Order: sequence, then structure tokens, then C-alpha cells
Amino acid sequence: MTIVTLDRLIPGSLVPFGGTRAAVITPELAERFRKGDHLLVLQETGNLLHIPAAQMALATTAVDRAHAAFRAMSAVPDQAIDRFFDRFAAFLEDSSIWSVIAEANRLDAERAQSSGRSITRLVATERMRQDMIAGLRAWRDLGTTRGCVVERIVHPGWTIEQVAAPLGVVGFVFEGRPNVLSDAAGVLRTGNTAVFRIGSDALGTAQAIMRHALAPALLEAGLPPGAISLVESPERSAGWALFADRRLSLAVARGSGQAVAQLGSVARQAGTAVSLHGTGGAWMVADHDADPERFAAAVEASLDRKVCNTLNVCCIHRARVSDLVPVFLAALEAAGRSRGTAASST
Repeated sequence: MTIVTLDRLIPGSLVPFGGTRAAVITPELAERFRKGDHLLVLQETGNLLHIPAAQMALATTAVDRAHAAFRAMSAVPDQAIDRFFDRFAAFLEDSSIWSVIAEANRLDAERAQSSGRSITRLVATERMRQDMIAGLRAWRDLGTTRGCVVERIVHPGWTIEQVAAPLGVVGFVFEGRPNVLSDAAGVLRTGNTAVFRIGSDALGTAQAIMRHALAPALLEAGLPPGAISLVESPERSAGWALFADRRLSLAVARGSGQAVAQLGSVARQAGTAVSLHGTGGAWMVADHDADPERFAAAVEASLDRKVCNTLNVCCIHRARVSDLVPVFLAALEAAGRSRGTAASST
């Protein structure tokens, strides 16, 4: 990755990329650029990403805290992690705390709607709340794999063991879905830490969840305070700054296809593994005891629109191919009709 710190940009200047090509500094970019800002050059496309110094500082500080917290997590007992999930769920269950979060969410939804954006997944409904609580308690009860032997191969006189270990700091960039703060907090289960950057539409809600539920849960459980950090910025460049940080062990992005692809390019240039779902990505497995009606309903509901959790791959148990494949194809046709189109095969 090429990240350049400059005092100023000159319109018309050429910026080399990809070995044989060059991008051009536009007058608009030169006008916006200030001393101390960063210019990130994507080697795949030649896109010039302007990261203001303030946004870089926010992301760097968040990763600083998460990186320090990760080093401390090795000494944190599993019972403390259990307690974090338990307390986080309890705080969300507290009606007085939820009312504060719900009010922040109402304001977020009003702003988004006034700007003409969809609020379908932004509104923190009671069902979303209960799903968040249930998910956190599921993480609590799951148990850890830290230090567990995954596989052992015994040879005469010596043994090889594959042992599960945490990744490190996981960076998340999500669109405006408040429930991601509880979903992605699951990385703590295996001793990782996380930095979140959420879409601007849900930033107020995320700040309220962090302040009134997540951060207090970390404190009460005795976990490092930076184990989960939020980059508190509505600027897209804050996401670029986060994914450009080489201290991330994994970069996860969810959102629109073009924005996710760009974030993936930033992370890959930094040498970070990525998990990118912009327009699809969900997997479904129909096991040997799958109920045909529930399977059909799940397939159809997962194809209602093209977003980041849209069904992308479906695996059907070999023993059920004869009866579930026709069910699957019928569900595809039904999903197509509901969207005013038809299913196609390639």
C-alpha cells in the first residue's frame, strides 16, 4: 500500500500506481487537502482516497486501544468473557437503558428518512432488541475454543497438535444496522478484540449502545476497556483509515457492493485478510433432517432483496437431493415472482 503524507497537493500532478500507470490530482481534491492529511493510492484502480488527519487519528486511536486490549485478553479468564455477554444482554433488557437507546435510534431514523434513505434495517424494533439479547446469551453459553486442541497426530516418540488461538484485532465496517454491535461482539468469545465503524445513519444509536450497555458490560466483567471500540465518525474516510491499519488481523465489511469492494482493496493493500459481503454472501445448509416447508420459506425470504445477507450459496445434504432440490427451485421461482422477475439458471 502507498500512503503518502504531504503538506499540499498540486492540481494536475501525476501519482504513479500499478507500476505503469498514473492517477491525476484533480483541482477539487487539491482544494480539500490540508497539511497532515493522508492520500491513499489504490494500486488496483488508481483511486485516490483522501483521509483527513482527524479521521486517521480517530481510527488509529481506536486500533491502539484494541491492540492493547488484545494483548491483555490472554490473561482474561473465560468466566469474565461469559460475564461480559451476560451483562451486555442484561443492560439491553433494562427498560430504562433501552429507552435511551430507542430515542437515539428514533433520531437516527428521522434523519435518514428526511434524506430519502431506507430505514428498513435501521429501526431498532422490539424484535431486534430481543434477538440481540438472545444472541448475546447464546455467545455466553457457547463456551470458548481458546487453547483447545483441534487435532492431534501421534507419531512414535513425538506428537503434533493443532491448537485454536485468537486472531487478534478484527476491524468491522457496517452499514446502518444497530444490531451489529451485539452480533460482532461475539469475536470476544475466542479472545479477539474489535474496532467498529458503523454507517452514519446508525451512528447515534451505536454511540448510545456503546455508552449505556456495551462499555459498562466490559467494565463490570473486568475486560480491557478497548476490547471493543467504536470509531465515532460519520465520514467514509474513517473506514478507509481503519482498514489501512496494518495491525488488523481481519477486516470485515458489509454494505453496498462498490463501497465494500473499495474497502477490501484498502485492506488487502495493507496485507490484511478480508471478509467482504456487499451483495450476497449468505450460506444456507439443508441437513438430512431439514423440514421442506421451513427450508422453502427460508430460501424465499433470503432472496427478497439484494443486500449483504442475501442467499448466495445453498448446500443440500446428499440424502435429501431428490426431494429438496425441487423445493429449492420452486422457492427461487417464488422469490422471483415476488420481485417482479423470474429465476434464471446458468
